[in-house]
Amino acid sequence: MQRPDETRTLTQLAADVLTDVLIGGVTPDGTGAGVAAQVNVTVPVLTLLGKSEEPGYLAGYGPIDPDTVRRLAAGAPSFTRLLTHPETGVVLSMGRDTYKVPAALKRWLEVRDETCTFPGCRRSAKRSDVDHSVEWQHGGQTDAMNLAHLCPYHHAVKSYTRWTPRHLGDGRIEWTSPAGYRYIVEPSADMRPPRTPQPQPKPPAPAVGVWNLDPEPDDPDNTTPF
Repeated sequence: MQRPDETRTLTQLAADVLTDVLIGGVTPDGTGAGVAAQVNVTVPVLTLLGKSEEPGYLAGYGPIDPDTVRRLAAGAPSFTRLLTHPETGVVLSMGRDTYKVPAALKRWLEVRDETCTFPGCRRSAKRSDVDHSVEWQHGGQTDAMNLAHLCPYHHAVKSYTRWTPRHLGDGRIEWTSPAGYRYIVEPSADMRPPRTPQPQPKPPAPAVGVWNLDPEPDDPDNTTPF
């Protein structure tokens, strides 16, 4: 690019090339094809729909205002769906976007499971594997309702025998043995968000007889003609 008619210095050219690559992926003459920056912005879905003013979060920077979030989302070429815990904000699902389990989700699962989730096994979750109950290659997702801790031995049992786990949706896992017997393993900690107490219904208003609203027949002020 340093041609006889180029007025920029080599240092200025280097700075401009770097800027072009970071912003557009390529320079005007095609240099750097295939290089592109990746910007990670967490967008609450209600903010995206205009139903909330909760700020978004730009990775490496911090919170950003809702209008900026919506503008960035409008120009985003793709989205990665994340489900988060309503209280802690821990990512509970990466869907089919990634096989690797995020560190925060691993910690969340350690608290929930505490031990290997095979019936009767008490090996610590810290010394166990985080396993996809429905195998990734068979369409299993990377989310809290398809992940559970298994010690290396029971991980192999699950993978190479007919022992089959099934998540029940509330942290419990139902295991079916090769003989067809079923065993339910309870989570060590209830990680569900607290239920909002339902308001108590108001007592019905006392019934008022219509006759109580009419003047008494012997009331001297009763001048209503009949």
